[in-house]
Amino acid sequence: MNLKIKKHGLVCALLACFSAAPAPALAEDGGSAITAEFSYIAESVRNFSGGLQKGVKNEAAGTLAATIDLEKAIGWSGATAYGEFIVNHGTDPSGLLIGDFQTASNIADGNRTRLQQAWVEQRLMDDAITILVGTHDLNSEFDVSEYGGLFTNSSFGIGPEISGNVATSLWPEAGLAARVALQLNDQLSFRIAGYDGDPATRGLSAAEGYLYIAEAAYASEDAAYKLGVWRHSKAPVQGGGTGLTGGYIVVDQPLMAWDGGALGVFFQYGLAQRSAENIKNYLGGGLHVSGLIPGRGDDEAGVAVARADFSSNYRTLNAGFKKAETVFELTYRAQLFDWLALQPAFQYILSPSGDPALANAKVGILRAEVSL
Repeated sequence: MNLKIKKHGLVCALLACFSAAPAPALAEDGGSAITAEFSYIAESVRNFSGGLQKGVKNEAAGTLAATIDLEKAIGWSGATAYGEFIVNHGTDPSGLLIGDFQTASNIADGNRTRLQQAWVEQRLMDDAITILVGTHDLNSEFDVSEYGGLFTNSSFGIGPEISGNVATSLWPEAGLAARVALQLNDQLSFRIAGYDGDPATRGLSAAEGYLYIAEAAYASEDAAYKLGVWRHSKAPVQGGGTGLTGGYIVVDQPLMAWDGGALGVFFQYGLAQRSAENIKNYLGGGLHVSGLIPGRGDDEAGVAVARADFSSNYRTLNAGFKKAETVFELTYRAQLFDWLALQPAFQYILSPSGDPALANAKVGILRAEVSL
């Protein structure tokens, strides 16, 4: 990949050195109170045809995260602190080449350096209850498909009926939040949270509103079934009002397993009120395979589809636009070493943004990820 990242080399090197350094805080038993992690994802995105124009764009995202066991560090029983710092650089292939709504690359962000997350979590009653306060990424806990996380298109990470309609506390702009989670038994859990209505401002304001979300989940071995509802109190809606409500379903279901591999399926469905600005409902899903090639049990492969249906408001503002945008993605993630993975992906995007002037786009992505 011809990645233009030289000017950021010093920053990345410093982050890598910091992440590899030993944690300074030690518990009395000699164990470290701080766990640091570093990851760096670099990719090249080529639009072969259709969309806005042919071409290649490059982007990268670096993340330095630290988890602090506050009981080991300062004697605060049952408490954990977490901090996450991001350095992103590059361009926006969706905005410059493809013209799609759902965003072909889930790391495309332009140039940004930011403290993304900083929160404290308190565990109570043998971890049956946890309370979290701070700057928090909603998608780290809500509306998550483990199988869907393999894919590069943003919709497989967070449904566009949320991210495409309301200001949401997501990567790369998390906002202030308070979250309570209940582990009812080994299988059943429930969590509810309130988030800053506009994370970009990094401040709470009644004028910006708040995003409230709740999710119930049932997990059994590798399977998970999730049902969520949300409301943004000040999201603009058709007719000039504010306040938008929606819901979602996420399913991760294993189908079969063999020595060194497994096959599973995932399903996503989300909907918003008919008065939504952009997306009225979303349907996604696909197949996930690990160990497809004998002897390569850490590799992952998958094929998936994501369809976002545009709201009547969106189509009124964009006369003549089509009803939906649909994305097909095929990808393979090769774990070459413990610290290095290489992932090619191909996306075929039907009706980018619903714009009849844009032909269906054929997009290739080559991604490399370093994790320490």
